[in-house]
Amino acid sequence: MWLLYPFIHHVAFGTIGSATATSLKAPVPSRSDIQEPVPLSRSIAGLSIEFCYITDYLGDVMKPNNLSRQLLQTVEDILGAPPIIRIGGHTQDTARYDSSNSATLSNVFEPGNLEAVNVTFNSDLFHVLNENVATHQQYIFGLNFGQGNMELPKAELKAAESLLQPFRLYAYELGNEPDFYSATQRPRPWNVNTFAQQQLVWISSLKTEIEHNSHQFQLGALAQEPIYQGNFSLAELTKMGLPKLLGNIKTYSDHTYPFSVCTSDSAALVSLPNLMNHTKTIQYLSQWQNEVANAQLARAHFFMGETGSVSCHGKDGISNTLGAAIWEIDYMLHGATLGFQGVFFHMGTPFYYSMWQPVVYNNKPATVYPTYASLLFMADLVANIADPAILELLVSEGDSLAAYAIYDHGQVSKLVVLNYGYYNDTRTARPSQQVEVTPLLGHDLKVTRLSGALSTTTDFENVTWAGQKYTRGYAEGERVTEYCNGGVVELAASEAVIIQRK
Repeated sequence: MWLLYPFIHHVAFGTIGSATATSLKAPVPSRSDIQEPVPLSRSIAGLSIEFCYITDYLGDVMKPNNLSRQLLQTVEDILGAPPIIRIGGHTQDTARYDSSNSATLSNVFEPGNLEAVNVTFNSDLFHVLNENVATHQQYIFGLNFGQGNMELPKAELKAAESLLQPFRLYAYELGNEPDFYSATQRPRPWNVNTFAQQQLVWISSLKTEIEHNSHQFQLGALAQEPIYQGNFSLAELTKMGLPKLLGNIKTYSDHTYPFSVCTSDSAALVSLPNLMNHTKTIQYLSQWQNEVANAQLARAHFFMGETGSVSCHGKDGISNTLGAAIWEIDYMLHGATLGFQGVFFHMGTPFYYSMWQPVVYNNKPATVYPTYASLLFMADLVANIADPAILELLVSEGDSLAAYAIYDHGQVSKLVVLNYGYYNDTRTARPSQQVEVTPLLGHDLKVTRLSGALSTTTDFENVTWAGQKYTRGYAEGERVTEYCNGGVVELAASEAVIIQRK
């Protein structure tokens, strides 16, 4: 299992006072099974917003959602750019552009369904996408492939080309989870061959409407895990030569959720301790190695283009917790060691795995969840590194402790350590672990910490990143940087730290 990723030569234990610390040591370069650091994308942390909820998140013409804009701007202020937003999901395949529509975006819902069965938008949506966001906001714009009418995505794309500021378009995406279209959105037989044929014809036609040569496509958006895909996969599309035939594929995309509440059987497996398990995260993500390799063969980036903790809109008390934030950070960092260049966490106004709820919903006010801290953590991690690279470090506490070295110009610049320990009872002492980082960073250190009251905490009032809260979208309180002169850093259960030289 440990051979799936780079690892340190060994783990030593030393006595620090009366405590025992895990010592993180540098890899031994002569070992043939030690991998080199791999590039860590500065835009690894992305967002995916369900199409029908995009105006909840971004607001309307001259009425921006100030919470969302501030949350996105806060990341841009740290990193220089906000997270790329993919506008998509199931409702991109129920959406259509109508310039005469009376509202910026109109939704039709059926009882019990949190995803609109019909979405109609007009030109004002592009005004919102241009004006209601951070300065450097970019989008992956989802086009309707599911309804089988090429005129729908053509109208959407033509509107985007004429109304969306060109620099804001990162890529177009034609269709959401098309491997699940069989017998619903497409007649049988529906397979990788019929999919590839239609993508070739449709995208070739859509390309003729593109005014800006830099505007390219994201291919895939496939839902099934690789171990279940069969040949309906990005690897098969590469083998068929589809990216080469199209000529303008910028990114490959898969979707996944490691847990699910879609059925009673799958829901029985959902718990926060099951999510907060580093070994399970490694095992789960390992199945995408071939998909990443094929993206690289096609000279495309690999994005986990829609993801989250628990499918069917998440689970309260699990998907929106401090523990889930720790998992999201680990998910992005381990994914990066496998070659992921973007991880897009899905959001929708009533969805529990959303990083924030943007408006009042069912009498609950707009709320920032602890999972937003994962964006802040990743922004701070790479903000002052021009060309970051990452190497995972193996520790013996494989389920509860995860560690990564972040390199700059071939030298270790920072360490990330995550304590996956589950803590949910203030009547007991909070467990902690110590790590000695002297072999990598020396004795004099500074530490930035993500912490909170409990693993199950769902409110940013009880969570801090660098000592600050973000309940209003901006930092509240004084920023706290800890200093350590002994080369040892202690982490309580459900804490994460970035460690640097002083």
